[in-house]
Amino acid sequence: MRRIVGFLTGLLLVGLVAMTVARFLGTGLRTLVLVASFSCYSLVGFLVVLVGCLLAFRGARRRRLVALAALVATVGLMVQGLAVAPFFTGTTGRADLTVMTSNLEFGRADAAAVVRTVASEGVDVLALEEVTPEELDRLLGAGLGQLLPHRLGVPSYTAAGTMVFSHYELELTADLPIRNGGLDVRVAAPTPYRLLAIHTAQPVGWTTPWTRDMATIRERAAQAVRSGPTMVMGDFNATRDHVQFRAILGTGLRDAAEQAGSGWQPTWPTRYRRSWLRPVIAIDHVLVSDRFQAMSTHTVELVGTDHRALVARVGDRNRD
Repeated sequence: MRRIVGFLTGLLLVGLVAMTVARFLGTGLRTLVLVASFSCYSLVGFLVVLVGCLLAFRGARRRRLVALAALVATVGLMVQGLAVAPFFTGTTGRADLTVMTSNLEFGRADAAAVVRTVASEGVDVLALEEVTPEELDRLLGAGLGQLLPHRLGVPSYTAAGTMVFSHYELELTADLPIRNGGLDVRVAAPTPYRLLAIHTAQPVGWTTPWTRDMATIRERAAQAVRSGPTMVMGDFNATRDHVQFRAILGTGLRDAAEQAGSGWQPTWPTRYRRSWLRPVIAIDHVLVSDRFQAMSTHTVELVGTDHRALVARVGDRNRD
């Protein structure tokens, strides 16, 4: 029995190490990209292995192996702990701007619920993905145009229906050449800024379009950040455990959820056969440049779509 437990523990440890290593590999290999999506969960696995090793050490026949397993688990725990810790150490202050992003799953989201959320949260700028022509009509019929009268983008029956709605005037700088639609927009907010509203290809079937999209966003984000205050938000189909996503952060952007210390906020998927199951990965993000300070973020469940909406409240560092 001990041999079986030892074998299973070793197998688990190898899997956990592989998940952690995948976090640092910028490869486009489909399996590694998907494994990296769930890398943060190895934190729990390493903790279980470490506790098990400590409990089994005294009665173990091969203490060196148990000690080695405990050491590996400790290192893994530290690596993953350092990656997760920033989400729980944020700042507070006054928010000047509220933004929201949501994937509407091919226009299936309850349009009235979207508009109610915009109203109750006091959203100033909204980025929506997978807006169909019929969904746009429903959104406008529910009053979105009265709350946010300025809009850019074109609805689509494919996943490329990315649109921006705003309380402030918008100016289209360019369409972003990414698979599911992207917009480079100037927002005439009290602190004028560049907004990249994006929706990348998903890497589940074929990673090449996703890798290309992430590189495009990184390039455009770097240009925008150099020009002034910038936000990038939407459905990245990527988590912070992907090298490609962290490369975008490397252009001078911060993940709003991390900066605000809002904790772990997965956004996808929301649909399960079991009602007690919840979203498992965070693929919807709001990123801000140094001019902005994210004060808080939280997710909102919207009926009809498989994504939670993400709401971020941000302040201007230079405002008194």
